[in-house]
Amino acid sequence: MSISISVELSHICPLDEITDHANALESYGFHRVWVPDTVVSQWEAWLAASLIVHHTDVINIGLGVTNPYTRHPVVVAQMAATLQNISGGRLAISLGKGIGRFLDKAGIEQHETAVEECITALHNMIAGERTNLDGEAFRIDGMLLRTIPPSNPVPIYLAAVGPASWDIAVRVADGVATVWTDMTADNYRRSMADRQMPTAVLIPFALGAGEFLGNKAGSLPQLKDRVQALDDLGFDEVIIGYRDRNDLDIAAQLIT
Repeated sequence: MSISISVELSHICPLDEITDHANALESYGFHRVWVPDTVVSQWEAWLAASLIVHHTDVINIGLGVTNPYTRHPVVVAQMAATLQNISGGRLAISLGKGIGRFLDKAGIEQHETAVEECITALHNMIAGERTNLDGEAFRIDGMLLRTIPPSNPVPIYLAAVGPASWDIAVRVADGVATVWTDMTADNYRRSMADRQMPTAVLIPFALGAGEFLGNKAGSLPQLKDRVQALDDLGFDEVIIGYRDRNDLDIAAQLIT
């Protein structure tokens, strides 16, 4: 298979096991580890990503899916530029609209244009450009960061599920991060006809019967079949969302 095989760090991974998982991911040869920005984990995403960078040498790091609300674009730009420089150019970001019910609990007002505005601003600020933005969600007046512009640009993926978000990705993002659904292939074909761009698909994977992410692959053969289907369709990257270390070790059979 030509598709790159990545993983999403389990959101239930204990804090004191992150470095162990990171070392295993690198030794198995996974392409990238995506670190989800979620309020249901024992850890904060950017600090967890920094731990992984510190304890690995080769594996790429994805931060996301994050959102433009709990992380203001100015702060994300600073963190991204810093981590890209520290990691030697291994960072990518995935940005989405966030989980509405959690944002509502935090009293955060959401805007339809926030993700698109954030991606536009991030490209400019991370690159060291003085940035102005007069949007509906954000207003940035001549912001010039003092972070060192990375020699390797930070790819910014847009987390897309429905056609509207895929259209936004085609306009402003460097790639698409999506999930395995019955519509994934159709959205991919339609959007790639307008613009070719890297596309990563999350497949949840757990062998046990306990509660986990929806639409999961429940066996290694089922996971293999889904990955092969994505490879046949021309997707660039699959993200295996494993539940625990046992699931990780089993998923690694795809590449070892």
